[in-house]
Amino acid sequence: MERRLTNAFGILTITSAILYGWFFSLARKDFLNLLIVYILLFVAFLGYSYISKKGSQENLKLFPGFLGKRFYGASLIGGIFFIGLILRLLLIDNTPHLSQDFFRFIWDGHQLLNGNNPYLYLPDDIIKSGASHIPNASFLHASMGELSSGHYTNYPPLNQLFFAIAALLGGDSILASIIWMRILIILADVAIFIYGIKLLRLLGKPMWLIALYYLNPFIIIELTGNLHWEGMMAFFLLASVYYLLVYKQWQSVLFMGYGILLKLLPVMVLPLLLRKLKFKKAFIYYITVLIVVVLGFLPFFSQDLIDKYSASVGLWFGNFEFNASVYYIIRAIGYQVTGYNIIQTVGKILPVITLVIILGMSFVRKNEFPEILLSSVVFSFFTYLILSTTVHPWYLTIPLLFSVFTKYRFMLLWSFTIFLSYSAYSSESFTENSWFIAIEYILVLFIFIFELFLTKTILPESKGGEITNH
Repeated sequence: MERRLTNAFGILTITSAILYGWFFSLARKDFLNLLIVYILLFVAFLGYSYISKKGSQENLKLFPGFLGKRFYGASLIGGIFFIGLILRLLLIDNTPHLSQDFFRFIWDGHQLLNGNNPYLYLPDDIIKSGASHIPNASFLHASMGELSSGHYTNYPPLNQLFFAIAALLGGDSILASIIWMRILIILADVAIFIYGIKLLRLLGKPMWLIALYYLNPFIIIELTGNLHWEGMMAFFLLASVYYLLVYKQWQSVLFMGYGILLKLLPVMVLPLLLRKLKFKKAFIYYITVLIVVVLGFLPFFSQDLIDKYSASVGLWFGNFEFNASVYYIIRAIGYQVTGYNIIQTVGKILPVITLVIILGMSFVRKNEFPEILLSSVVFSFFTYLILSTTVHPWYLTIPLLFSVFTKYRFMLLWSFTIFLSYSAYSSESFTENSWFIAIEYILVLFIFIFELFLTKTILPESKGGEITNH
């Protein structure tokens, strides 16, 4: 049995390596072939998950003992770690083809390196003045696309710092900058693996569950492959919650602040901590996080920053739309009633509804218990995404990660079905397929409702007990 499962792990790894190579050799418009390879990668991932679960339950020795040295003596966990690392390193010099955001990352990085505030200048304006301080400026500008070049950057300060590090180390080479960004993103996933193991042990859950994140092809493709920084944000948020649960509040505050300074979205978690911290400690926690965030923005601060950054962030709620669910239904009704797109109105209302729901969860759910708090994080981000006007695949990173620590698995399904959204890139006119969007969301909502309501009596949510401070 052990040898068979070990061999199966090896076969799956070789197969996955070939499939990742095939996947990244395909053009973004070649959706059908991309989808076929993605499905095959998910089949391999399910194989990994089955073997990991089996090996953990039956305490099988599937890997040499030395691999478990750093992982509490569990060679299986060491094997999962190194396989995930190998699959990521195979992509180290790959140029992303499903997203062009990285061109803006490199542009912003060189702006900061040259002492320019990246929040104050449009790439379109800079290129007109020559942009001699930015290596490969014309190519970067043309490649990032009109949507990016015509808008002010909305990436927070810590993200800008990482862009600058990659630009500094990469120098005049775009490929070198890509490699350095990829190294940083891989390191974030390594940190997630380590802290994920710590949290699973704290909760009394099997350590192999971290494979549901770490070996998931969605994560490897969207983060390592396409250079999205949601993984770094997810690490900071995970570390923050972990330190909160082990009563290391100052470390928790710092990592929460870092998460917000990388992407603003961790702000949604703050209300959920109220019952865990109680009012007085929560107030101190919130104020300290605010200080960390203000200090992060301070080097860039000006009235121009406030105006341009808020305008840039506001575009995501009032102008952009992609792969939405509830919003698309409301938009269709709006067209019937008014005859025009009501995004300017709905885009302001939906975030308010999201906020109300999250505040409701903060007071109603027993978030002082670890597993309930973790599931509240999942539900908060899920609510935000369901009510968003724009849902790019990589936005799923945080709820997918935090679902690993709960009984809920609907995010795993969504990490599979959301790939259907890439069908929009298969035509020059960038047209979304309504049938694919319907399939994506109907399947996910069905499993979500099933897990939330119909499994309560079969698999009740564990409170886990409050973790005591020793």
